[in-house]
Amino acid sequence: LGFFSAAREVGTTAFEEWSPCLEPMGGRGKKAMVTGITGMLGSHVAEALVERGYEVYGVVRARSPLRNIASFAGNVTVVIAELTDPWRTFSVIKDVEPDYVFHFAAQAFNSMSYEEPAYTLNTNVMTTLNILEAVRKLGRQKETRILVAGSSTVYGVSTEIWDGPIPESAPLQPVSPYGVSKVATEALVMQYGRTHGLQVVVPRFFIHLAPRGVEALALHEFARQISLIERGLQAPVVKHGDISTRRDITDIVDSAPVVVCLAEHAPSLTVVNVGSNISYSMSDLLSKAVEMSSAAGSIRLEQDSSRLRAYDERTVMADISLLRRLTGWNPQPNIEHLIGLLLDYWRREIAFRDPQKQRAADEARGGSPLGQGTRRSPAAEAKSEL
Repeated sequence: LGFFSAAREVGTTAFEEWSPCLEPMGGRGKKAMVTGITGMLGSHVAEALVERGYEVYGVVRARSPLRNIASFAGNVTVVIAELTDPWRTFSVIKDVEPDYVFHFAAQAFNSMSYEEPAYTLNTNVMTTLNILEAVRKLGRQKETRILVAGSSTVYGVSTEIWDGPIPESAPLQPVSPYGVSKVATEALVMQYGRTHGLQVVVPRFFIHLAPRGVEALALHEFARQISLIERGLQAPVVKHGDISTRRDITDIVDSAPVVVCLAEHAPSLTVVNVGSNISYSMSDLLSKAVEMSSAAGSIRLEQDSSRLRAYDERTVMADISLLRRLTGWNPQPNIEHLIGLLLDYWRREIAFRDPQKQRAADEARGGSPLGQGTRRSPAAEAKSEL
């Protein structure tokens, strides 16, 4: 577990001196439209856009909770729209006239796609098509640059047979409906760039994590269960799927400015891996999360067959050579800090979702809101307000 000792100055994204990403307030006087702004990735990229000086418009569905953007909502114009509706999508882009579109709205859960393949494909492909068509019909090929979130799931089987970190040139062999939807979406984006002259960039995101996520993501689910156990709301058993796999994991707070930089500076038709180039054992990460809990001594692990996927790649790690050449980014991973943030996030989420149960549990435990003796890293303590 030597990688857990990695240290960095939290909140600072490291670039080489020559990087185009170092230009201060590069978004001043420009508009950025972010779809999926209430999601984990979209909300952190939106924050980076605000910090860079952009006028930010966030597209949300009518029923979307806005808690993930509450801390910076005063700097965002919220637009309600259903992006599967082509006319509404056209109207929004016509009204906003964005210089940049960051398209993160999607059915983004790999595991869910096995149960809902039609919904996954329809949502991911059609929302992308509607945005591309709106920009084309409005004649904004030169005025609007579009960044569409891709995914490492497009590689699929190639991750099993590729020797070393996987590059953008590897064959696309997805093994889930979600991966298929991302191959189709990416192909559509490239076609509109080639045929209609739209300015498009596709970052293929490997696993990205930060607070504001949901339990469909493995590390978030581990943190959620541990937090429930600390509160006495779950038996001291963390249930999991296959944790023998290894995954490339990136802290979104570190990478969000890089995503903005790609939209600004990458040549049109660029497809680029975005990851850390570090592969972590899921078993080690779960063990570390348990170790950081106040209930560590009582927690045991149990594989739950219902959590196993139909196909799970063994090892996934990004070759980020192209990303480094484009941006000069040097990933600064601190996985222990990240796990601490996820644990703290879920402690607060659980209290928010069912305050009556939390009050009863707190009283039973003597009134401690996090459980007596909760272990928290100094970095997590410093960031407890997030």
